[in-house]
Amino acid sequence: MTEQCGENIHGYQQEGTCSCGCGKKFHTHEGSEEGCHCAEKFLQIADEAWKEVLKESIKAKIIAKKGEHIEKLAEMIAAANGERWKHKISAKTKDKEFKENLKEFFTSCD
Repeated sequence: MTEQCGENIHGYQQEGTCSCGCGKKFHTHEGSEEGCHCAEKFLQIADEAWKEVLKESIKAKIIAKKGEHIEKLAEMIAAANGERWKHKISAKTKDKEFKENLKEFFTSCD
């Protein structure tokens, strides 16, 4: 079972203490309602759903008004990112070659 508390997601192993180490306790439904927070949890889920629906609606409005502009920006960013990775990979290859050359140099010195 998991529960989100702020930015932490708590995972419980049946009845006991949260597995994330925060010390938060969890009680099963058996015996009493003292540990049951189902209503609050369902309301939290509903709040999150409202936020998600609102975010999706906002995204749709942005795309409707600025979709073409955003597509051009995304294309520009994707191309720049591809070039950046190409250079990173090339730099790592050159670094590896340099290390191999150093290794060969020092192993050939007697």
